Amino acid sequence: CVWGSMLTHFDKAPAPKFTETDEGYLRGRAIVSRVGVFRYRNADGTERLELRHPSEVLSKESLDSLRQIPLTMGHPSELVDSENVKELAIGYTGDDVQVDGGNITVNFTVTNADAIAAMKAGTRELSLGYRLDLLPEAGTYDGQDYTHRQINVTYNHLAVVAKARAGAEAR
Repeated sequence: CVWGSMLTHFDKAPAPKFTETDEGYLRGRAIVSRVGVFRYRNADGTERLELRHPSEVLSKESLDSLRQIPLTMGHPSELVDSENVKELAIGYTGDDVQVDGGNITVNFTVTNADAIAAMKAGTRELSLGYRLDLLPEAGTYDGQDYTHRQINVTYNHLAVVAKARAGAEAR
């Protein structure tokens, strides 16, 4: 998807573990992203390999953009902002963003009763929505070829989805 001059991507992660609070909210911590080479499909059906380099996705600016962003049920058709957050937000990420090797973890709280019921029923994998600039750049990172490089990565929302991309690592 493209909004403005920056691209927007959705990357998915495995189902988080969570606990229920006395108020009925769900709290948890999950791996929400990682460094490495990601495969994306172009509009014409071809694929590109995008590098999410540690210097970009583990930068202070990028990590700080994960703090206190809205959680949504599925990805909205537009970025979350002050005009639509009331309709879209089902909770928020917290302030505790940590790096564990090449993985990024964040704490979160889900406050919406319908979303909590859906998560308890099994809809609880996660997918980040974020903006980035994409540079055509070929190379190899950690033994994997790439064709593009993501820069200026800023996160907009964390979506709860029914099925994330395959694999145990954050995607």
